[in-house]
Amino acid sequence: MTGWLLMSVQSPAVPSSPARFRPTVARIDLSAIRHNCRVVRSHLPSPDTSILVAVKAGAYGHGLLEVSRVLEDEGVDWLGVALVEEGLVLRNGGLQLPILVLGGLMDGSEDAALGAGLSPVVYRAESARRLDAAGMRQGRKVPVHIKVDTGMGRLGVPVRDLASFLDGLGELPHIEVDGVLTHLAEAENPQDQFTQGQLQAFSSAVDTIRARGHRPSWVHAANSAALMAGRHPDESTGANLVRPGISIYGHPPDPALAGHWPLRSAMSLETVILYLKSIPKGHCISYGLTWRAERDTVVATVPVGYGDGYARGLGNQAHALVGGRRVPVVGRVCMDLTLLDVTDVPGVAQGDPVVLVGTQGDEQVTVSELADLLGTIPYEVLCAISPRVPRVHHDSELANRAE
Repeated sequence: MTGWLLMSVQSPAVPSSPARFRPTVARIDLSAIRHNCRVVRSHLPSPDTSILVAVKAGAYGHGLLEVSRVLEDEGVDWLGVALVEEGLVLRNGGLQLPILVLGGLMDGSEDAALGAGLSPVVYRAESARRLDAAGMRQGRKVPVHIKVDTGMGRLGVPVRDLASFLDGLGELPHIEVDGVLTHLAEAENPQDQFTQGQLQAFSSAVDTIRARGHRPSWVHAANSAALMAGRHPDESTGANLVRPGISIYGHPPDPALAGHWPLRSAMSLETVILYLKSIPKGHCISYGLTWRAERDTVVATVPVGYGDGYARGLGNQAHALVGGRRVPVVGRVCMDLTLLDVTDVPGVAQGDPVVLVGTQGDEQVTVSELADLLGTIPYEVLCAISPRVPRVHHDSELANRAE
C-alpha cells in the first residue's frame, strides 16, 4: 500500500527524553512474545486460520512499535488497535500489516484513517455514512468490518437492529463489508451457556449479512479466552480469524486458565535499592504509619511508586525480590518510592537489584499475583505501568540470528 497519509503521533510508551538516570525500567523480552505467538499458532482451530494480535494501549504496555515489528516478523496477519492514533503510530513506524481499528472511528478521523490504510470497524450508522462520504471523496470503496453486539453490551450493532443497519448500508455505494466480528464476554468458562448463546447469535448474524449479498472476507469472534477454552464460532460461519491479546504477552485471561498453555511472561519491572536504613522495633513508616516494625528492621527504599503504575494498594501486601529472596513491601506505596523489609537478605547493599515483577534466582513475582492482591486482572497491571518507566527491549532470538 502506498500513498498513506503519515501524521506526527508519538507513541505513549516512548519516553520524551533520551536521557535516563533512574534505574527503574520495564524489561521486555521480545523472544517471549515470539514464543507466545507460536504457542497461539499451535492451538488455532484450523491451519488456515489467520491471526490478528491486539496491540492497543501500547501493546498492553510492552511498546507498540517494538512488539508490532516482532509480530510482523513472526508472520501474523493483522494488528488490532483501539484508536486511529495508534494505527498512525504504526504506519509512521513503517508497519505494513493490515490494521483493524477495533474501537471504530471517531467522527472526523475518516480521511486520516483511510489515508493511512487503516480498516475501520463500524457499528454506528453515522460512522458508516461518514466513511461512505470519505470513500466518495477518495474515489474508492471503503472496506469495513461490521461489529455485532451478541451480548457484551458494549460496542456493536444489536442483533435486533442488524436488519435495519444493513438497510442503511445498502444506500452507501462506497461501503464494502469486508468483515464481521463480535466480542465474547465470558469465553474463559468452557461450560458457560452465555457464550454459547453469543456464538449462536453471531452465526445467525453472519447468515443475515450474507443473505443481503455481502461476502465478508473475514469472520472473527475468538479472543485469548475463547482460544484457550476452545470456544469457537460454528464452522458454518466461515470464521477464519482469531484475535489473541493477553496470551501474546504471556498471561492467561483468567485464573481458571493458568497453566493451560506454556506461555512466557514478556515484561519484568526492575530497579535497585536507592537507600538503606535500620529502624528500631516499634517504629512506624510511610504515609499513615500503617506498618510497625515488630523487630529491629533493615528497610530498603526503591525508586518506584504509584506514579510508575506500581499501585498504592500493593503496600503491606506485595512482595519484591532482592538477593534471590522474596521480601515484603512495607508501608504505603508512595508516588515515587516504595519501602521493602530486607532484614533477612544477607549482605544487602545499596545498589542491589530489585525485581518487582519477574524472576530473580529461583523466586518469582507474577503479574497475576499482583492482580490478585489488587482485586483486578493482569491486563490492568500491565497497562498501568506508566510512560515514565522506560521500556528496555531485548530479543535474544534476533541476536542469535545475527551471530
